[in-house]
Amino acid sequence: MIIKITPKAKKFMQQRGIEDVTFRLNVHQPAGCCIGIVKEIEAIYQAPANATNYKYYRSENFNIFVSRDIKPLGPLSVSVEGLWKLKRLSLDGAGIPI
Repeated sequence: MIIKITPKAKKFMQQRGIEDVTFRLNVHQPAGCCIGIVKEIEAIYQAPANATNYKYYRSENFNIFVSRDIKPLGPLSVSVEGLWKLKRLSLDGAGIPI
């Protein structure tokens, strides 16, 4: 499988000197909340310490690690979401297991 990187994401990564991106499944249980567990895909701008639980992709001279807990729903791509200084990388085409 190939991961595409959008032009905006490539520019974002180049401007910040990001060479490695790890997408991991982050599980939260909000205190005092009745909704249960909240899951989200989180981007970390470094390689994982132990890559055995990650799928590795090399795209346009960038190293992309995707947690094996994240399920691809279609073609995967790295894009940018957010506004101004709150921008971050996101993984499109991926699903969170229930």
